Amino acid sequence: MPERVHRSALAARLTRGDAAIFREMFQLLGEAVTVRDPSGALVYANQAALKHLGFASIDELQRSSSQAIMDDYLVEDEHGQPLTHDDIPSVRLLRGERVEPTLMRTVNLTTGEVRWDLLKTSVLQARRGRIRGVLTVIDDVTDVKTAELRTRILAESGRILASSLDYRETLRNIVALAVPSLVDYCAVDLLDGSGDIERVAARHRDQASAALAEQLRSLPTTKLDRQRPIGQVIESGTSQLFQNLTDATLTELARDQDHLSRLRELDPRSIVLVPLSVPRRTIGVMTLGTDRSGRRLDDADVALAEQLGRRAAVAVENARLHTKLSEVAETLQKALLPRALPAIPGWELASLYRPAETELRIDVGGDFYEFFENEGVWLALIGDVTGKGVAAASVTSLMRHGARVAARSEPAPASILSRLDEALAEESGRALCTALCLRLADDHVVISSAGHPPAIIVAEDGSLRQVPEAGPVLGAFDDANWPEETVSIQPGELLVMYTDGVIETVGERERFGTERLRALLSSQAGEDPKTVLERLEAALAEFASGSGSGSDDVAALALRR
Repeated sequence: MPERVHRSALAARLTRGDAAIFREMFQLLGEAVTVRDPSGALVYANQAALKHLGFASIDELQRSSSQAIMDDYLVEDEHGQPLTHDDIPSVRLLRGERVEPTLMRTVNLTTGEVRWDLLKTSVLQARRGRIRGVLTVIDDVTDVKTAELRTRILAESGRILASSLDYRETLRNIVALAVPSLVDYCAVDLLDGSGDIERVAARHRDQASAALAEQLRSLPTTKLDRQRPIGQVIESGTSQLFQNLTDATLTELARDQDHLSRLRELDPRSIVLVPLSVPRRTIGVMTLGTDRSGRRLDDADVALAEQLGRRAAVAVENARLHTKLSEVAETLQKALLPRALPAIPGWELASLYRPAETELRIDVGGDFYEFFENEGVWLALIGDVTGKGVAAASVTSLMRHGARVAARSEPAPASILSRLDEALAEESGRALCTALCLRLADDHVVISSAGHPPAIIVAEDGSLRQVPEAGPVLGAFDDANWPEETVSIQPGELLVMYTDGVIETVGERERFGTERLRALLSSQAGEDPKTVLERLEAALAEFASGSGSGSDDVAALALRR
């Protein structure tokens, strides 16, 4: 139904003397109050409402239709969905619909001003239930909603930035948070290792423009031009606000003609560039802009964008540092992990290696083993350096490689242990290490122990024997000596060497212990080395499950003639 421009009966009543007291009451209210007659025409507004709607008088208001008033604004609900004239609560109420208080966001298309209004409506009824009109109270909640929105964005950004160490994914989530809550468009450019600028994330609120935003994101990496705005922001670490964009400014912002043409398609109205800064340098720029909404960004938007930028920069830098540490850990791990088992004539070999988790989460620890050859003679070494993690792993490298060097001059187990003891003595901090070293022959082994748990020999009938007696721990005493023992090994017998991480594995109430280990090995008599160690590993895992205790390094070797 078209709205009436002439004065309705309700309008006439509102101007007569019998309604003067109500008019005076409405004028005293701080909230804006409007009245529609049954046809939907706006027939009354108090002074607060006239100011709120931008009219000088009621007559001027009555000469404008509701639709014409709405055409001057971008109108959305609190979730960013467009609202039409038919969605206005007072209009819906006149249609007989049930209406709850409605929160509405408007952007003045001329000034770019953003406002949040809470609309509360009531029916004005005459006798016999006839609707005389609808009264609307407009509560301006802009300050409250703006503060609430900014607080929510900052709180949500903190959660997002802490949720992933993939900085590209994190930045994509950040631009998704800014759009459409804060702006229509958001993008992030980062400096790469060569000093070039790369766009890593971009998003637009409008589906039609989203594809264009993605095209802008996928533009190739370019050289940073420090004479253009993005380069200036990176150089100075200071934000730049372009409140009213011109084509000349767009030309300055564009990387090249292709970029410029795509920017013109977006038709941005207002843009802010904020630095992504970490101590002593700027690593990129976040761009936030408006177009379809008609908003003009202001200093408050800059302040919020800068907070987002600072948080994003810290997240990016942390992610990059984590990546570098992971690369260092991977390199270290490759250098420290035991080599693949060699093929030794006449012997079957298997190994078990399970390091405790380290601060860098690398698969190396204080337990180690090594096989090495010298002029056709094979030797094996297993040991346990005091401590855990990278510090212990660095000493294991000294032990493994030191044993190889020592074997070249004198391939005897006791001599090798002596040289390792000398190497530990030269280390700062006086690291300690237990070790078991043996030399393999056709039908026997020569074995020497430096404070290490004894090897267990498993006969085919399940009987067990332990060798040798332990000598001093490496690195503990000056002028120490290590005895050697020659032990015969029958065909089919299994020799198992292990670190104390095996027997010290913690269960719910006690440790795994030597007796459980002996019982398990006895039960596996006749099995091949690989099967035996697989069952040992499974037994340790089952024993430790649910204990809640941190694990120690575990290493074991199994050899069978």
